[in-house]
Amino acid sequence: MEKRIIKDLSADELAAAMAAMGEKRHRAVQIIKWLYQKGAASFAEMTNLPRDLRERLDERFVVTAPRLVESIRSGADASQKFLLETADGALVETVLMVADGHRTICVSSQAGCALGCSFCRTGEGGFERDLTSGEILGQVLFFKSGYLPPRRRFNIVFMGMGEPLLNMRNLAAAIEILNMEAGFGLGEKRITVSTVGIPAGIRELAATDLRFSLAVSLNATTDESRRRLMPAARDLGDTLAAAREFARARRARVTLEYVLIAGENDSDEDARRLAALSSGGPFKINLIPFNEWDGCEHRRPGEDRIERFIGLLLPTAPAVTVRRSQGRDIGAACGQLRRRRLSRG
Repeated sequence: MEKRIIKDLSADELAAAMAAMGEKRHRAVQIIKWLYQKGAASFAEMTNLPRDLRERLDERFVVTAPRLVESIRSGADASQKFLLETADGALVETVLMVADGHRTICVSSQAGCALGCSFCRTGEGGFERDLTSGEILGQVLFFKSGYLPPRRRFNIVFMGMGEPLLNMRNLAAAIEILNMEAGFGLGEKRITVSTVGIPAGIRELAATDLRFSLAVSLNATTDESRRRLMPAARDLGDTLAAAREFARARRARVTLEYVLIAGENDSDEDARRLAALSSGGPFKINLIPFNEWDGCEHRRPGEDRIERFIGLLLPTAPAVTVRRSQGRDIGAACGQLRRRRLSRG
C-alpha cells in the first residue's frame, strides 16, 4: 500500500481517516498539534498517542518536509529568499520579510504560474502544478523550524508563485489549519490572500468561514490596459463587484494592489481613474513601485512620478500606502530565484 502524505489531508480528511482506523476525532486534533505546533518529523515523536496507533499511522502515512535548495539574504534589508524542493522535485520560492520587528512569510500556492503577467517572472518558468495544502503549510513550517522567534506572532501573505484562487481546494485546506488553534492559530489580520481577481473564486471564499484578508491585484484602470499587463485578468467591473461583496460579507476592507510601471499605468489619468474606481468603496490602495529584473522591458517610475500619482489619488481615494519591494538586490520578486535555477539546467 502506497503511503499518503499526512500533511496533505485537510482537518476533516484527517478526522475521517482516524474514524476509518477506529479512533476518536480528538486523535486528529492531537496529530495536527504535533505536526504544526511542535513540528514533529515522525509519528514516533507523537508520544501522547498510543504506540499501536503510531505504528498504524506509520504503515499508512508519511511525514514529509521541503528540502532547502538555495537561499540568499539581502544586503539592503532583512529579507531572505529561499528556494525549496518538494518531495517530487518541484521548485518553490518563499520569502521571509522583516520590517520594524514584524515578520511576514510570503508563500507560494503553485509551482510556477500559468497567468503570464508581463511584469512577473514566475510565468517565465512555466506552470508545473498546484501545490498541495501540505506543501503550502510546509513553507510556513520551514520558517518555524529555525527562522522565527519562538512564540512570536507572524504574518502570512499568499503573494508568492501562482494564483491562489486557481488552487482553491488546497488553499482552503491550508487556511483552515492556519486558522485552527490546534494548528497555527492565525486570524484574518495575520493572513492575506492576493489574487489577480477571479470573481467566482472571490465569491466562493466570501461564503466560507475561513479567516483571512483579501487583496486584489488591480494594476490598471481599464480592461484594455489590464489585459495587456495581465492576459488572464477578468472583467474589471465584475472583479470590483466581487471584492465589494467580499468586504460586505466580512465587514472588512479589501486591498487593491497596484504595481506602478513607468509609461504603462502611472499617468495622471490612471491616478484619477483609480481614485474614482475606489472612491466610496470598502477599499484601501497599496501602491507597489515595480521591481525591475533582467530581461523585462518594464521600468520602475521615478520618485517624482510616484509622488505625483499619490497626490492625485488623495483625498478622493480611500487610504493609500506605498509598499517598497524588499530584497531588490537579491531578486526577491516572484519567480526570480526559481527561474535562475531552472536556467542552469
